[in-house]
Amino acid sequence: MIIISRCPYRISLLGGGSDLDWFVKGNDYGLCLGYSLSKYTYVVINELPSSSKRGILNYSSREEYTENNDIAHPLIKAAFEEFHIDNLLEISSFGFASRGSGLGGSSSFLNAILKGLCFLNKKELSNDEIAFLASNIEINRLNKPIGRQDHILSASGNFLCAKFSEQNKRVSKINLDKYKQEFLEKETKRLYLVPSFISRSADKVLDKLKNLPNAQDDLLEIRSIAEKFIFLEDNRESILEETFYDCVRDSWEIKRNMSGVMTGILNEQYDELKKIPLNWIRLLGAGSGGYFLISSKLNEKRTEEELLKNGMKDFFKASISKSGAEIVHFS
Repeated sequence: MIIISRCPYRISLLGGGSDLDWFVKGNDYGLCLGYSLSKYTYVVINELPSSSKRGILNYSSREEYTENNDIAHPLIKAAFEEFHIDNLLEISSFGFASRGSGLGGSSSFLNAILKGLCFLNKKELSNDEIAFLASNIEINRLNKPIGRQDHILSASGNFLCAKFSEQNKRVSKINLDKYKQEFLEKETKRLYLVPSFISRSADKVLDKLKNLPNAQDDLLEIRSIAEKFIFLEDNRESILEETFYDCVRDSWEIKRNMSGVMTGILNEQYDELKKIPLNWIRLLGAGSGGYFLISSKLNEKRTEEELLKNGMKDFFKASISKSGAEIVHFS
């Protein structure tokens, strides 16, 4: 059997950092608001015949294995162990962005693998359950210092507002009213992703974050800022826009001043981007590299002209994926 699964990358808009387990444990809950990006990790799973001597894994490297303990890739190995995979498989993955892009690449990759293995094993798990399983694998089994928003944002599709609670590490969804939904859909038409061409390890950045002297206070403020928009009761479009823009700017200023988020090169790129008429700008992910997300005041044609004029390349629109993790083919 050949199975092709895919899972979007994700865009985090508000609340990032308050989804970390250590923060949630000390402060009751965390929040995030974001959406699934219309760029994907694809995973192809081929169930090999029983006569096969070795399984084959193709990702950024290639490896062969005879049993699960031989597997070097930690996410693939953990996924196989989770589903008690005994038969040999051939797996190939194809991703839009490399690890360290700030777009939730490892979460997208793991969600896609789990989705495919569920189908292979005829195990029915919802995308929410897959995302929760993926976050537990990375955080609890592999001891990564990451949060849980990436898994749920990428697996779910569309916009998502989520609350992270300490009790059983529970993730619950917060419904956005139709006015906020319509505003956010309109806002995404203004959004572009601009690569910094700097890759970094989010694990290293986040590992340092916990020990920063003001980290907890900064994340409390980031959570409070997210609440201003998420629970805003005035649904006039002008108020939604003003509040959202203020929240993104204020949240970014806190993050920007955290140690390790911005480097000299990133600051230079940031200053170049600010020459373009923007509603707001922020760096995605943990910092130290990845993609800038910008909201332009200009129309599409003029925005792209300005980006090119200021030396930016390989930028693209940050469009929404309506679907989350899914099986796109099997035979």
